[in-house]
Amino acid sequence: MSLIPQSVMPHIRRFGLSGLVAVAVIVVMLLGINPVTVLTGKVSPPPPPTSITGVPPASATLEALAAYPPIVGGEAELMWRRAFWLTAIRYPTITMKVVGSSKEFGCGMAGKDLGVFYCPDDQTIWVDTDAYARLRKAFPLGGDYAEAFLVAEAYGHHVQYALEVFKELVAARSGQSPEEVAAFEKRIDMQATCYAGMWTITAGIDELLDNAAVVAALQAVEANRDRVILNLAPDAVVPEALTSASFEGRKFWYDKGYAIPAGGSCALNKIEAEGVT
Repeated sequence: MSLIPQSVMPHIRRFGLSGLVAVAVIVVMLLGINPVTVLTGKVSPPPPPTSITGVPPASATLEALAAYPPIVGGEAELMWRRAFWLTAIRYPTITMKVVGSSKEFGCGMAGKDLGVFYCPDDQTIWVDTDAYARLRKAFPLGGDYAEAFLVAEAYGHHVQYALEVFKELVAARSGQSPEEVAAFEKRIDMQATCYAGMWTITAGIDELLDNAAVVAALQAVEANRDRVILNLAPDAVVPEALTSASFEGRKFWYDKGYAIPAGGSCALNKIEAEGVT
């Protein structure tokens, strides 16, 4: 007695058994069923969330919101570790701390309404989920990707730490005019934005600074930072306290990083040569 139904035999004679199996696998996939499950009887685990698939739903709790920045951070971390692996420069360890409110911030920033910021002193990215919730409530169409952008930009600041850009800034403050220091700080700002552009294309996301809803959310964050009073020591460096470049300058270099996602695309000497501020 054959285990193969007689109705299937003509198809086997025409396509062969392997051909029939291939067709069956395609049909199973079209139905949304994992063929591995059909062939082995084992259910494969779902793929890990990404910056696109892991965006929290509109009704997400604060606990659910807290899970999103580390997803973005994981993608940025992987991108930069691969990039540094190709060079002789060591990629320093970075930590992300997602806290319930700004009261739990370190780096001397407790209580400051910064939302997301990078602290060079301990190589830590701080994320305030309460600020994130307020951002997505005010900008439901752009808040999540704006938050992702801020996390990617913070990773860009960590790369600047690794490349000793902040040490150069401290030296510039002691030997250059205030105007020259401000110009350097603007270049640092544009470089971090360029690095965020690299993450965006690597994550498979459309250009965020072409998205009006995302831009509106980011501009609200930027305006709020201008109101935050920071009492920092003269040699302290917190990127969010530096002189900001214009939106046009940031957009110009974001597009550069998005177009060619390589660290050299965002080199400070290139930014200085372009003269965009």
